[in-house]
Amino acid sequence: MVVKVFWQERCPNCPQAKALGERLEEEGLQVEYWDVRMVSGLTEAILHDVMSTPSVVLVDENEQELAAWRSTTPSYHEVRKLLVD
Repeated sequence: MVVKVFWQERCPNCPQAKALGERLEEEGLQVEYWDVRMVSGLTEAILHDVMSTPSVVLVDENEQELAAWRSTTPSYHEVRKLLVD
């Protein structure tokens, strides 16, 4: 599984999403950070229907969406619960 964090520099709530990603990385999960101001980040956001930041998308090894939080950051426990189930 991969956790994708979509963010941008002037987003007031994005540091919380990035901190969540860092915490999950510390546990060995694969986390990708996508700056939506960059062409690659915007392209990835479009692929996952992300229209605003912060957004967090959980995908499987085939890039199939398992869960998504668009325009918000989930709690650490919300994400961990999905990873355990």
